[in-house]
Amino acid sequence: MTPERRAQLPVLVPDVEAIGMIAVIRSLGRAGYPVHACSARPDALGLASRFATRAAVCPSYDDPGFLDWLARYVADHDIRCIVPSEGFLLAVRPVFGRYASLLPVPPDVERVYGCLSKATVIERLLASPQSAAHLPPTLLLREGDPEPSVEALAALGLPLFVKGDGADDREGSDNMVARETSVDAALARIRELRRRYARVLVQGFVPGQGTGAYFLVHRGEIVQEFMNRCLHEVPHTGGYCSLRESWWHGAMMEDARAKLRQLGWDGVAMLEYRWDPVSDRFWFIELNARFWAALHLALYAGVDYPAMLLDARHGGVPETKTRFPLGLQCRYTIPFEVGYVLSRWRDPDLGAGTKLRSVAGWFARFLHPAIRSDLYFPGDRRLYFMQWRSFLGALVRKRRV
Repeated sequence: MTPERRAQLPVLVPDVEAIGMIAVIRSLGRAGYPVHACSARPDALGLASRFATRAAVCPSYDDPGFLDWLARYVADHDIRCIVPSEGFLLAVRPVFGRYASLLPVPPDVERVYGCLSKATVIERLLASPQSAAHLPPTLLLREGDPEPSVEALAALGLPLFVKGDGADDREGSDNMVARETSVDAALARIRELRRRYARVLVQGFVPGQGTGAYFLVHRGEIVQEFMNRCLHEVPHTGGYCSLRESWWHGAMMEDARAKLRQLGWDGVAMLEYRWDPVSDRFWFIELNARFWAALHLALYAGVDYPAMLLDARHGGVPETKTRFPLGLQCRYTIPFEVGYVLSRWRDPDLGAGTKLRSVAGWFARFLHPAIRSDLYFPGDRRLYFMQWRSFLGALVRKRRV
C-alpha cells in the first residue's frame, strides 16, 4: 500500500500506556498512517510518541461516558480503523456491531469474545484431538458444576493457577490469575472467583521458560509467523518477560498453527507456551487475540505486524517477512529488567555470588550495543528517557517517605 493511501486512513490506538500499544503507534506512524493515540491516563507514554499524529485523554472504560466519547471521537476525526486492546474490545461489547467494520478482527461477535476467554479457548481446543495436544493439566469449572475434590486438584500438580476471564466477569471486565501453593488455598480461591466469574479455569504447574508463537492471519491464511523465547522473567521464578530473543521451534509452531486453525481466528494473534529445554516438552498456556507486550522485538527483527495488518485490512498486499534473524535480543529495561535483578537479589535461596553476577549482568546488557530496548526506539527515543525520569523520580519520593 502506498504512503499516500495510508495517509487517508486515520487510525485510533487505545490504551497507549501499554508497551505493546506503543509499538503499534510506532509501526503505523512510521508507515504513514495518521495515528490517534488515546488513554485514560494523562501520563501515558504513548501520548508523547513522535509517531502519534494526535493524542487524546479519554474516559476510563468503566466510565458511563466512554461509549459516547468514542462515538464522537470516531465521527469528528473520521477514524477508519481502531486497533483494539482486550480492554477496549470488552468495553465496546454492547455496541460491537457499530464498530465491527473498523476493527481488524473477525466480524463474528461470538468468535471474537470467545477467543478473548481462556475458558472458551480451552473448550474449543478440546473439541479436536490435534488441537487438544500439549495442554497443561487443566480443570474447567462451568456455572453449576460441582466443587472440585481435593484429590482432583492435587492431581493437577502444585502450584495451581486459578483464572477468571474478563469475558466471564459478572461485575466488570477484569482478568484474574492467582497462583496458589496449596490445594486448600486453591479451593478457597476457586470459591471466591466462582462468585464473580461464570467460569473458572484451574491449571497445574508446568516447568520451563515462556515462549510465544505470533501470527498474522488474513482471510483464513497464515501470512506471517514469528517466535521468541523469554530469557528473564519478573520475578525471576516466573512472570512478566523482561528480556526475550527471537527464536524458532518447529514442533511448537506446528502445534500453534493447529490451534489457530481450530479457533478460526483472523487477524493478529499470540499463542503463549511454556517450554522445558531439558526435555524439549512444551505446553500451550493461552491465546492473546490482540497485539502483545513483546511486539517491539518483532519490529526490530523487521516483522512489522501492525502495518501488515492494516495494509491487508484496507485491501493492500501485506509486505510479509517469512524469515527473520534468530538470537536478536530486546529488553524492557525499566522497570522490568530492574525488577528481575531485584527479585534475584532478594531471593534467600540464591548465593551472594549469584546475586552479584545478576547485577553485573544488568550493567553489561545495558552497555551491549546489540541488545535492543523496547522504549529506546529509533525516531522516538525520548519515551525511554521519560520512563527513566519517572522511575528515578518515584525512587526519590519513596526514599523521602
